[in-house]
Amino acid sequence: MSSFDGQDLFGSGPHSIRPDGWERQLQRRGFAGVDGELVLDLGLRSRAIQQTGRLQGASASTVAALAAAIEAYQDGQPHELIDDHGRTYSSAILEQFQATTPIRRGRGYWCDYAAVYRQLP
Repeated sequence: MSSFDGQDLFGSGPHSIRPDGWERQLQRRGFAGVDGELVLDLGLRSRAIQQTGRLQGASASTVAALAAAIEAYQDGQPHELIDDHGRTYSSAILEQFQATTPIRRGRGYWCDYAAVYRQLP
């Protein structure tokens, strides 16, 4: 089961976590009269992690409370994200969270969402 900072915030509905590739910063230098180039490796930077899914609850206020609890983690601090397969993404900062649909009713209440994390190396 997935969790964010030890909290089961996304377990109410289906979701998908997709990490992008790591970004590596390089500086390329060329010199007049010399074939080729010098490549300076400045190291790993960060990577984005995309998450989409659905929050579900027995009432509209339950879904709104889940969304508010997730939004509270937009604090700029690194947290630990664990996906449904047990893969751990440490040092993940929640950069963006937004509901992509309004809260709707049908076999309970639900809304779709999208989240973007920034994982530090």
